Amino acid sequence: MNSGPLADRNAQRRIIGCVAVAVFMARLDIYVVNISLPTIARHFHVGTGAVSWVTMSYLLFNCGAMMLIGRIADTVSPRTLFIWGYAVFTAGSLLCGLATSLGMLVFFRCVQGLGGSILVIMTYTLVSRFLPAARVGGAMGILATCGALGIAVGAPLGGFLTERLSWQWVFFVNVPIGLLAILLASWAIPREMGDGKPMGKLDFLGALLSMLCVVSFVLALNVGQKQGWNSPHFAALLALSVFCGALFLVRQFKAKEPLVAPALLKERRFLLTNAVAVFGLLLMGGNAFLMPFLLELAKGLSPESAGLTLLIYSITFMALSPLTGRLADRIAPSHLCVVGMGVAAACCFVFARTMGAPGYASVVIFLVGLAIGYALFLAANAKLVLSSAPMEQKGTASAVYGTIYNLGLLIGVNIFETLYTATGASLKTLPVATGARAWVPGFSHAYLFGAGACLVSFLLASCISHIGKSARPSAG
Repeated sequence: MNSGPLADRNAQRRIIGCVAVAVFMARLDIYVVNISLPTIARHFHVGTGAVSWVTMSYLLFNCGAMMLIGRIADTVSPRTLFIWGYAVFTAGSLLCGLATSLGMLVFFRCVQGLGGSILVIMTYTLVSRFLPAARVGGAMGILATCGALGIAVGAPLGGFLTERLSWQWVFFVNVPIGLLAILLASWAIPREMGDGKPMGKLDFLGALLSMLCVVSFVLALNVGQKQGWNSPHFAALLALSVFCGALFLVRQFKAKEPLVAPALLKERRFLLTNAVAVFGLLLMGGNAFLMPFLLELAKGLSPESAGLTLLIYSITFMALSPLTGRLADRIAPSHLCVVGMGVAAACCFVFARTMGAPGYASVVIFLVGLAIGYALFLAANAKLVLSSAPMEQKGTASAVYGTIYNLGLLIGVNIFETLYTATGASLKTLPVATGARAWVPGFSHAYLFGAGACLVSFLLASCISHIGKSARPSAG
């Protein structure tokens, strides 16, 4: 039984096409649903706090289940688990559209989130297992493009479906795509590769601790944003997250069948590349949240014009990602991470100082520069993370990276919102500004922090080439 990378180029393309659909669906679903939340709230006669659980429930299960699924991915057929991920996600989407109460909708969003978690992990796992190392970077660039396409299409498509048909169709649209994707995966992924591995005994206690750690951390961020960072509920949830995280680490070093192999936790290159990702993603998450407010408040654009302006970033990123992905296969990915974070930090610093200038030139230059920086960074960083893990731990490495990726974005959103509102401004409402400059200080503080976060990522990425790999064999 061959368990190495595929040699046939056509087979490699089929794998890339198969996982590209999964990335597109996962990113599309978040944005296509968010735009319909006001309509869902009116339909069920609930407020914004209650309807926010439509998003939170998906996010909690999507992040919380990753470590357990990553362990399973290292012990079962990648083909089977990937197809099951599509099946669970598609079934969850259908049930969400059929939900007759908000409680049912939230429950079925948990099911959908579980399926989305499987798809995210298996995307990285399939690429790193079945593609030669010389093609992993190019594949990551294509996947980044598909993710950006899902984000760009999500909001307009969700608005169209909600207005022209009904909010249920933002979920029903996933059903035909999911069924076709299952057929594509059945055809594209070889049955014999990765089959026949013994499952072993899963560390369910470790899985529970990892889920409690992630879920309580996400809830802590949500509570802190709504009730204030001095809230006792925020402190309690954060303490619970830290406590469960510490117990999880202890468990991994003592369990006979740990979710994360102790050797991987001791791999300095793996830990460093994930740290690079965390700091690099803070700006990405914070900017995605804060930029629409900046365009409307400081620049006076309408929501429609602000959305069109943000397409500058998406189009630039989609155009460059396939090229920078292939570039990561030709030169050291760590060098691309350094350059990407350097560009992002410089653009962020200059933008923080020039955003108050009349006109839109500073915004356009910043969005283009940021897209260049992250096009260089994301595919290269993903390749670094996966290449630092042994072949038999690709699923676990994908789970750790997926969790880090989502949490980095979430932390960025909350830090940017906190830094902005610390100046006395509020993002809860959109009052009429007495002048554009009245809004600039809060935005400037947030983007200066973003520049600092990218600078930390830049410095950490500069250290990667000085850390040797473990003696354990690694591929991809």
